[in-house]
Amino acid sequence: MRNPRRTLIATLAALVLGTGLTLAVASPAQAHDELVSSYPEADTTVPESPAEITLSFSGELIAGMQSAAVEVIAPDGQNIATDPPSADATSITQHLAADPPAGMFTVRWKVVSSDGHPISGEYTYTVELNEAGASSPAVTPSTAPQTPAPSPTATETSTDNGSGGETSGGGDAFPILAAVGGVIILGSALVIVLMLGRERRRRDRAGAARSAQDATAGKDSTDES
Repeated sequence: MRNPRRTLIATLAALVLGTGLTLAVASPAQAHDELVSSYPEADTTVPESPAEITLSFSGELIAGMQSAAVEVIAPDGQNIATDPPSADATSITQHLAADPPAGMFTVRWKVVSSDGHPISGEYTYTVELNEAGASSPAVTPSTAPQTPAPSPTATETSTDNGSGGETSGGGDAFPILAAVGGVIILGSALVIVLMLGRERRRRDRAGAARSAQDATAGKDSTDES
């Protein structure tokens, strides 16, 4: 009966070690950068199609941006991104074609995180329709109002799918993984302790039985003599 128990204990120990290694590997993955803001911001409506969009991330992107790509899909299915995106530390800028059709636009992006891993995501924004059914025309200097228009600052976006922040890292996955791993480790350790205690009690009972047998045999020898 010793070999099966030793095998079980070795298996549980390997499980504990494997869980620890999994958590150790999963932890650095959470260092991936993520999209923190954009212009236009996700799920908003703008009065006219912007000449460019800006994406801002939580860390400085890899220099060179060879793997960076941004698509802006118009309501008619065309990609209105006109050239490769340009990078500036934690932000990238993508120029857009002029006078696209009004409606909902989908921004799809892929960049290289500061830790060297690719991350990607998408979000949507809407260009407002005017009475004629087209996008609002851009304001010219002759018709511009006296009050200055607000500058296109990057605004914070949410990080769930469809609103522009989901990355390959998965920020909510690690706490769940850590909790499950902790339960596995504690459960495995408890089983190992119980198995060792049970084996020790079995050896103690066997030793006591042998001692009793030896004492009985010695007594019988004395009586015979």
